[in-house]
Amino acid sequence: MLERDRISTEGAFAETLERYLGDTLHDQVRVQESTAPQNLPSFLDRAYHFYEARIAGRRCVFLAALDSAATPSDITKHVGLVRNSIDAIVIFAAPSLSAHNRARLIGQRVPFVVPGNQLYIPDLAMDLREHFRAPRQRHDDGLSPAAQAVLFDHLLRHADKAMIPSLIAARLRYSAMSIGRAFDDLAASGLARTEKHGKERHIRFKAEGRQLFEAARDLLRSPVRAVKFVRGDHSQAPLKQGGEWALAALTDLSRPSIITYAVAAGNWKAIAQASGFVETSRDQADLVIETWSYDPAALSDTDTVDPLSLYAQFRDHRDERVSMAAEHLLENIAW
Repeated sequence: MLERDRISTEGAFAETLERYLGDTLHDQVRVQESTAPQNLPSFLDRAYHFYEARIAGRRCVFLAALDSAATPSDITKHVGLVRNSIDAIVIFAAPSLSAHNRARLIGQRVPFVVPGNQLYIPDLAMDLREHFRAPRQRHDDGLSPAAQAVLFDHLLRHADKAMIPSLIAARLRYSAMSIGRAFDDLAASGLARTEKHGKERHIRFKAEGRQLFEAARDLLRSPVRAVKFVRGDHSQAPLKQGGEWALAALTDLSRPSIITYAVAAGNWKAIAQASGFVETSRDQADLVIETWSYDPAALSDTDTVDPLSLYAQFRDHRDERVSMAAEHLLENIAW
C-alpha cells in the first residue's frame, strides 16, 4: 500500500528521489518539479506531483502518488495517459509499494521507482533493487572488465583527480552506472575504497604506481574475447594495433607476418560493416582482429593498445619469448 504521510512535502520527496537515483545509478541525477501536460485530465494533476529528470540521456517524467487509492490497474492507465501526451519515459513514483503491487506493475511493464527499495525502468533495461548496490564479492577469476579498465586508466594516466563515475565513464566509454559497479568491484577486491563527497562518489586506491599494480597482478584478466581472421583494406580504419604485433612494436619481440588490431567487442559489427571487413580463414586473412571486453582506444593515446592490457593478455603465454616480452613491458612504464 502507498503511505501518504511519507510524502510530507514536494521538495522532500524530490530530494529523496534525487538522492536515491544518484546512489543507485552512480551518477548525478537532478530531479526538478514539473507540471502536468495541459491536455491531461484534471484529476491526474490533483492525484500526482510531477517531476522531471534525465537518466542515461533520456527525458524521464515521474508521477509521484499523493494518496493510496490507485490500484496497479489505475496506475497503468494513468501512466499510459501521460505517456501518450509527451515524448518521455513516464515513471510511477511512491515512497512505498507492496511487493504484490510491485509484481503486478512489473508484469504489465509499468516503470516505477520506490526510493530506497526498487527502480524498474524496462525502457532503459533497469531493474535495480536496494541489495544490488551492496559491494559485490570479487570474481574468482579476477576483476571485471570495467574494473580493470578503471585500474589501468589510473595507473597509466596517474589520474588523481576527477575520480567520480561520470567523468571516468566519459574517458573509458562506459555508462556511469557501469563505472559505479566497477568501483564496487575494486573495493570488494581490497584495492580501493569509495567515499561520498556531497552527492558525488569518489574512489581512492589504497596504493599507487608499481605497488598498486603488484597488489592487482593476480586479479588481471586478458581483455581478448575472440580472435577473427579478416579480409579487407584496413588502411583507413581508425584501429589500435594489438596482439603480438603491438607487443613486438613495444619490445624486442620479432614482428609476426600479419598485423593485428584490437576493437571493443560491442563495436565490431559496426566497424566491420563500415570498413567492408569479411571474416575468412587464417591462411586467406589480410589482418587479425581481436575483440576486447573493454574499448582499447579509451586507454591508449598511441597507435598501439596500452601496455598493461597487453601484459594481462600475454603474461601467461605458452611461448616463453612472448611471456618474457610481456614482462619487459612493465619496465618501460612510468610508474
